Amino acid sequence: MRKRLAGVAVVISIALSLFHLYTGYFGVLVALLQRSVHLLLTMVLVFLLYPASKRHEDHPAVVALDVLLALGSVVCIGYVAGNYDYVVNREGLASPVSDGELLLGMATFALILEGLRRVAGWPLVLVTLSALVYTWAGPYLPGLLAHRGWSWRLIVASMYLDQDAIFGVPLGVSATYAALFILFGSFLNITGAGRFFIDLACSVAGGTRGGPAKIAVLSSALFGSVSGSPVANVYGTGSFTIPMMIRLGYKRAFSAAVEAAASTGGAIMPPVMGAVAFLMADITGIPYASIALSAALPAVLYYFAVGLMVHYEAVKEDLKGLPPEEIPSGRQVMRNLYLAIPLVGLVYTLSSGFTAFRAAFIAVVLSIAVSFIRKETRLTPGKALEALDQGGKDMVLIALTTAASGIIIGMVALTGLALRFTSLVLSFSGAGLIFPMGLTMVACLILGMGMPAAPAYIIVAALAIPSLIELGVSTLAAHMFAFYFAVLSNVTPPVAMAAYAAASIAGSPMLRTGMIASKLAFTGFLVPFLFVYGPALLLKGSVPEIIWASLTSVLGVICLASGLQGWMLGPATWLERAILVGAAFALIKPGLVTDALGLAGFALVYALQWMRFKGKRAA
Repeated sequence: MRKRLAGVAVVISIALSLFHLYTGYFGVLVALLQRSVHLLLTMVLVFLLYPASKRHEDHPAVVALDVLLALGSVVCIGYVAGNYDYVVNREGLASPVSDGELLLGMATFALILEGLRRVAGWPLVLVTLSALVYTWAGPYLPGLLAHRGWSWRLIVASMYLDQDAIFGVPLGVSATYAALFILFGSFLNITGAGRFFIDLACSVAGGTRGGPAKIAVLSSALFGSVSGSPVANVYGTGSFTIPMMIRLGYKRAFSAAVEAAASTGGAIMPPVMGAVAFLMADITGIPYASIALSAALPAVLYYFAVGLMVHYEAVKEDLKGLPPEEIPSGRQVMRNLYLAIPLVGLVYTLSSGFTAFRAAFIAVVLSIAVSFIRKETRLTPGKALEALDQGGKDMVLIALTTAASGIIIGMVALTGLALRFTSLVLSFSGAGLIFPMGLTMVACLILGMGMPAAPAYIIVAALAIPSLIELGVSTLAAHMFAFYFAVLSNVTPPVAMAAYAAASIAGSPMLRTGMIASKLAFTGFLVPFLFVYGPALLLKGSVPEIIWASLTSVLGVICLASGLQGWMLGPATWLERAILVGAAFALIKPGLVTDALGLAGFALVYALQWMRFKGKRAA
């Protein structure tokens, strides 16, 4: 029976992918219909693909329950799609909710929570459930948490029979941009582009000192720029890079941590950024192209820092590169260079003024077209169906999590929680920006734990960003600040999903892997402060300001990596490490005095090391 359900799931996932290709070419449906059809099909897939109990997945009762929940999803979400005119013409909370609609709304909440449990785990389930309970229980709560409270009928009216919660902007992004970009990644993988990225990284860095770890960094940057999911990136590239690092003498925990830190960067690397760039554009009104361009330099800094940390570790531990026979030749890589055409085409179309939705569709078409250049990559009908099937299944996670994020946004709107959080943050503003930003950072790390990049950003955007804007931070810098920390929760214990995924491949202790990954990704924790204090890093300002900010940032990253790893030209003393870390922090804050202090600290340590190791280098 389970095999029959899997067969039905294949048909539905292919239909879901074809639906998005159809709307990608002919244009999307009206918002509510596009979103409800997308959610309906993905929720049916959840219950067909993820059994209620993995241990007893073939038990008739478990199978019957899964079928019942799938049919329930059709009824609950189908009611909204089938009554489109009625739903869009309702007068919000002023329109009465019938007993049947109350039952359907409560059932929808329960189905979303159960779907989340199956695909995303308990963290997001608990956050979403807490949002629903908090919306109802306001009068019974103490202090700042108290609010007027809302009946379940009004909650259903606002979150189920409206377009501002479950069927709001987050689900809209999943049902348009994200779906097509997921399909793009699926077609890239089926044609062998993922392996091309790894071969390219091997060819560039494989023979250098610490080559396997640098391969992980480069391939994760290339692959992650398309996938945008830290955990998917870990499994996509880490299944190759982690065993390779371990085989060449790297410690298991370090190998896993390198892949986790590198894969997490994929969510902040343009052009896709885990679909968050499109969400940010919808929420802020800032054009997508401007967001992607502004995100480029901080993302490059992040990967430069991780690569530098890896290099210093390789030098300290005398780790070697790959043997020559395992490095793909330049000719071999160049033969497959055509596989990068879809990614180049995506960047070109986005920079040429195409909408992100149309650019994603063109990228899918390009990935299909270039596959026919060589026989080995040719997209046969069987491969095409496999790509459509995998793409549809990959949409499940982001559809469910964005629907849940809509519930959380609905809670924030009804309860005024964002205003309370803003008041709390502003109460710390007397000493400047640093304390409010620190509080916001902690909130973003906590709220982002155990969640994909998109829903994590949505939650922090609703709660944390208004307070930063109130303090005078620019809209783009405030959104990027919160987004970075929501993403970095993937390597921040105790719930570091990317680190734990990498640890499962390496067979290393999860907590230790998370701690090492946090150290490797530490620059990512400083970069957001840098572009809040100096918007030039987001390419906002004059050309000289941008160039100077870039140079001081690169130097600050070098100081930080050297200080944390205890190595520059050679082993660094504890005093030198302290000076280097201090210089890094000084270079982060723009200003002539801080820049001068940072440059002086770097020059002092460099001079001390040069004199100490000059004789050894000569020998």
